[in-house]
Amino acid sequence: MDDATDIQSLLDPQFRWPRKGDRLLKKSVSWDSGADFDADAFSRHVHIWSGYMRAGAALVAECERSPHDRHFLVYPILFNYRHGLELAIKWIIDVYGRYASVYLEPDDRNHDLWSLWLQCKKVILEVGGDDVTGSVKAVEQIVKDFHDCDKGAMSFRYSRHKDGRAIDLPAISIDIENIRDVMEAVDNFFGGADGQLDANCSAAPW
Repeated sequence: MDDATDIQSLLDPQFRWPRKGDRLLKKSVSWDSGADFDADAFSRHVHIWSGYMRAGAALVAECERSPHDRHFLVYPILFNYRHGLELAIKWIIDVYGRYASVYLEPDDRNHDLWSLWLQCKKVILEVGGDDVTGSVKAVEQIVKDFHDCDKGAMSFRYSRHKDGRAIDLPAISIDIENIRDVMEAVDNFFGGADGQLDANCSAAPW
């Protein structure tokens, strides 16, 4: 492609190019196209949690529509699901942790999924009840899978560590649809745990 063709492509009205007056957060004139930020942090946490889970599923759907994109989208898919999982775990600790003497200290507000999960699991088992269905154990394996390949929420965002070393990821072909199916189940688990914990805490004479 020569220079003249490059310039012509930029002038093509179908090719969006930055324009004077562009702003990132522009007020919407239509309710159907607008999105509002929650003023309440409590509600916002739930929407962010759900939003990242939904974003992961939407990207998997895009891979099904355009299979070649899976090689690019596997990273944001896994990052979205990992962050959604982290938010789900922190929600359980933040909202119900006090009933099991578990609290998120300032030093705990990090991205270490495994240490966060151990606190979360304590809350779920002590306040929610025994793991009669084996779901807690199943979710623990998924948390471990994420933690093993992405201990600090960096592996799906960057290709290198801060010292320049390449970040190691599993040398296998990943089943994208399986990621969605497993994480849908994990998200359902946390939604169910939230409901069970809320019911138990409301009924108990704390």
